[in-house]
Amino acid sequence: MKKLLAGGALAALTLGGIVVGAASASAHIPGAEAGCDAAAGVSFVSATANMYPAGASVVVTIDGAEVESGTFEEVGHQSGNSQPQYEYSYENKWDTLDATVAHVWTVSYDSPDGQGVKDFGGTIEPCVTAVPTPEPTPSEPPVTEPEPSEEPSVAPTDEASVPPAPVPSDEPSASPSPAAEEPPVLAATGATVGGAIAFAALLAAGGVALVWARKRMQSA
Repeated sequence: MKKLLAGGALAALTLGGIVVGAASASAHIPGAEAGCDAAAGVSFVSATANMYPAGASVVVTIDGAEVESGTFEEVGHQSGNSQPQYEYSYENKWDTLDATVAHVWTVSYDSPDGQGVKDFGGTIEPCVTAVPTPEPTPSEPPVTEPEPSEEPSVAPTDEASVPPAPVPSDEPSASPSPAAEEPPVLAATGATVGGAIAFAALLAAGGVALVWARKRMQSA
């Protein structure tokens, strides 16, 4: 009888340990996901874990850089679960990643109750085509438009009253300008009129002198 009771107690303890271990293992609810949202133009990584004990930790890397590391208590947690020993939770999201390039990510959870590490990860393929950036063109100085100058106002004229401008012609003029008049030349002698007048005056003076000389001779 004692052996039977001892065997039953051992079986109960063994069964209890199995149940407790199963409950402990099934209490953890780790999770992580990633993707590319073409409508929003971004890629994202999100991590969520529930039903973990105090001291559970998380490490998140994106493109080789560690973006989160620490215990749930250090990085933020939620409490109030139905099982106080597994009241710690974790949640975070990175949703501003460039959707035009690929991203490599990992999320790792570790629990101090001996349940080991739970890893998630993968590669996010780009879902948006990058638009090439136009090369800047050298700036040109602004072209300055010349200001219009004010033209002097011309009073309207009566076209009928304005004589037409003479048209230059290469032909010689039909009426050449008169040459300077020369003194008339006597037809017979070839002397000019002025010379004839001087000669006549000289003859007259000689005649007067001759008459005066005769009167003096007669009076003597």
